[in-house]
Amino acid sequence: MEIRRTGNFGMIDTGEGKLFSFSIGGIGKGWTPSSVNFSRPDSWMTKKVRVAGVDIVPMGANNDLPGTVQRLLDNFYAGEGIMGKIQGLQWGEGPRFFEDAIDEQNNKFYRKWILDEKIKTDLEAWDYREFLFRCLVDLTHMQGFFVKFIRNRGPRIGASGKVLKLQHLPYQKCRLEYPDTNHDDPQNVYVGDWPFPDPDKMTKYPIFDPTDPFRYPVAVKYYNVYSFCKDFMSTPRFLGAFPWIEIAGTIAPLLAAYNANASALSLHIESPQEYWDQAEARIKEVCKKRGTAYNSKMLEDYKDEAMEKYAAGVTGKENVGKYMHTTKYWSSEANDFTGWTITPIDKKIKEYIDSQIGIANKADAAATSGFGLDPVLSNLILENKLSSGSEKLYSLKVYNASETAIPDMMLCKPLQEYIRANYPGSKTNVGLYRPVVEAEASVSPANRVNQNA
Repeated sequence: MEIRRTGNFGMIDTGEGKLFSFSIGGIGKGWTPSSVNFSRPDSWMTKKVRVAGVDIVPMGANNDLPGTVQRLLDNFYAGEGIMGKIQGLQWGEGPRFFEDAIDEQNNKFYRKWILDEKIKTDLEAWDYREFLFRCLVDLTHMQGFFVKFIRNRGPRIGASGKVLKLQHLPYQKCRLEYPDTNHDDPQNVYVGDWPFPDPDKMTKYPIFDPTDPFRYPVAVKYYNVYSFCKDFMSTPRFLGAFPWIEIAGTIAPLLAAYNANASALSLHIESPQEYWDQAEARIKEVCKKRGTAYNSKMLEDYKDEAMEKYAAGVTGKENVGKYMHTTKYWSSEANDFTGWTITPIDKKIKEYIDSQIGIANKADAAATSGFGLDPVLSNLILENKLSSGSEKLYSLKVYNASETAIPDMMLCKPLQEYIRANYPGSKTNVGLYRPVVEAEASVSPANRVNQNA
């Protein structure tokens, strides 16, 4: 058994899955769960910050927006699952080559998918598919990504230039240098261990210029989907859902703490102040007889010992079915009877759990809306409602029609610039290939999902 007491209020852990609270010398109010303060991240207002002697474009007011996003999604049970679903929907079957074409009969543009073995062999030499997927992960999380362009050594001796390969740079390790008075846009990128980099290990790279691709041996470029009223850097689409994602991520630990502590709290023990006054008088009398000095710790130790004995009488298997007798007496000062009191605590568990589940459902819905993904496609079951196959098919078609073109354009842009630099005049383009999903009724019986499982 363990006693944890602060002043005249404390807890008794019986060691048998039960927890008692007690107040000494007053009217106890029982146990009250502490509230949790959720704060919304600062808005994107800071124009520039100076770190390690360099003016940079900050990522968020605290210059650690990528870290904030990582912590939020790690704590939210569905966070990375939803992001993975978005990445899968965007990726489809991965990058393929195409040429722009026109259906003259219907006067429509379309992609004519082609095979370009020369360019494909070149790109596969440095695993362009892995590179592109890493960029996609950053793009879905932060609406942007950083790419390093590595050139050959030919231009040093007057030979022709070539971009040897592209390399993905982890988003959290990059910051744009704030433009000086002579430029409107950033001219350099600093790579280091942000938000608190070691100046000796921080590397400066010039911005890659697609109009002069062989100018620098190594250059870096930031590709992003523009965010409204944000200078230079983009912000996650779910920035406004941060508070809800934080709430969703704290529901489970809150309930776990409740189960471990509050749910075990079953009795509140109240004792009269007169009892302890008399006990203090007896201790002082004993000290006087023994010739020892009295100190307040003696009374505190006696309180702990008394509460342990009292709690032992109302807990344990051997005491099941037994009762405890306490005496009340008239207090002229209080004009009422005083004595020991044991009060069962109505924890209202059902109401509490139901309210937390309601909050969790709201947080799930708000977070999913912030990610820009229909709950039908995110595999979230909201309010115990399962979606039909037709709803999923319709949501998928709407998503492919409205949410894929812009990320596709931005994601494939560095590969497109690579091809234009190394293969001038080539009409080959790169895009993500997504097969058209048809309703089962439109698919021949032999090719339906249930026939190929």
